[in-house]
Amino acid sequence: MDQVTSSAAQLRAGLQALAHPLPGGMRDLLPWEARQQLHLSRVVLKAFELHGFQQVILPAFEYADVLEQGLGPIEANSVLRFVEPETGEVVALRPDMTPQVARLVATRLASEPGPVRLSYRGSVLRRRHERARHQQQVVQAGIELVGRGGLAGDLEVLEAATHAVRRAGLERFVLDLGHGRIASSLLDDLSAEARERLLEPLTQKDQAELVRRAEKLGLSAARVRALAALPELQGGGEVFDAARRLLADTAALPLVDELQLLHRAVEEAGLAPSVVVDIGETRPFAYYTGPLFQVLAEGPGQAVGSGGRYDTLYERFGVPRPAAGFAVHVNNLGWAVGDAQRLGIPLRALVVSSPAASGTADAAGAAEVLGTLRTAEIPCALSDGTNPLDYARAWRYSHVVWLTSARRVRVSQLTSDGERDRGEVDVVELPARLLAG
Repeated sequence: MDQVTSSAAQLRAGLQALAHPLPGGMRDLLPWEARQQLHLSRVVLKAFELHGFQQVILPAFEYADVLEQGLGPIEANSVLRFVEPETGEVVALRPDMTPQVARLVATRLASEPGPVRLSYRGSVLRRRHERARHQQQVVQAGIELVGRGGLAGDLEVLEAATHAVRRAGLERFVLDLGHGRIASSLLDDLSAEARERLLEPLTQKDQAELVRRAEKLGLSAARVRALAALPELQGGGEVFDAARRLLADTAALPLVDELQLLHRAVEEAGLAPSVVVDIGETRPFAYYTGPLFQVLAEGPGQAVGSGGRYDTLYERFGVPRPAAGFAVHVNNLGWAVGDAQRLGIPLRALVVSSPAASGTADAAGAAEVLGTLRTAEIPCALSDGTNPLDYARAWRYSHVVWLTSARRVRVSQLTSDGERDRGEVDVVELPARLLAG
């Protein structure tokens, strides 16, 4: 009978969970998950700060025309939009933060001397149409370097980016370098519709479909061969010689030279344990005009971070300036470094009143313990006395503090296989005892 009752309770719990589903691609973070994400965000932002980037806070939604000014026309089904009741203007939840920074620099920071070095943290919302599981809500911590162009600017961004992921604990990663204009320069004379049809299989590295569509559009045999070879031009520095032979008579050749200069400088600076080049790399945002960067690592199945150069973006906002940036995908970084295992359980104490005490004295003693711990900046809460050890384990407390008399407490440290008695101390000595382990 107990087994039947338990099964029924599990079924009811499952139905209750399904009664309040989240929108597709959204997720909640439980306290310990939120702690991991916040920790990584702080580590990354601190690294950016050490490189001179100052943090700004940007709104979660923006007028759609501002986003389109930076990103170009946005498909109706690719962002979430709504009409602002007060103005009737169309507002969208941001799919990218770079246009927001551009708006900020072009307005409130327009008179400040360059280069401008800004950092940010926030969520972007990207509607996914692939069948594979992907999050729509992406937490990013990133940087924007505005007013410093060319190789020097690219290296500054990459130095800050690679320092940030290393500071977060990611030692084994690959820095993937590409260029935002090599592939598209071969398509400049085509209509927007034709370019889109060819960029889709190129992005997916589907050579057969790419060739089929290029031939159907009537492209020359030489150009079809060049496009079809782009997905294969990836690897180490040796790909540059092959790229030069393939693209010798095209507008892409000087772009290959630009990318090689960056590749050489990155390797000489030792910015990453491994550097690869992808000549045929493309990105979903069309504002990229120069080198592209990605940090790849085992685990998440997507880039830990990405960025690049976009020297024409600020022209669209009326303040022509070179610019480059990089954004760390915080959840992917956490997955790659295995942060939950690395950080372990934080120092947090559950305070349990003495069973022998009662009334005003009991409350005063508990208040003194809580006040002492909070003064020492040790998180703590008061137990209601019901199964304190079970409660402490469920909510990831590291210690349980038992009041034994007016000014004395006994300390238990929770471990993976039980609890460890840390002895009895005066209340004033409690913070030191907890900090000692």
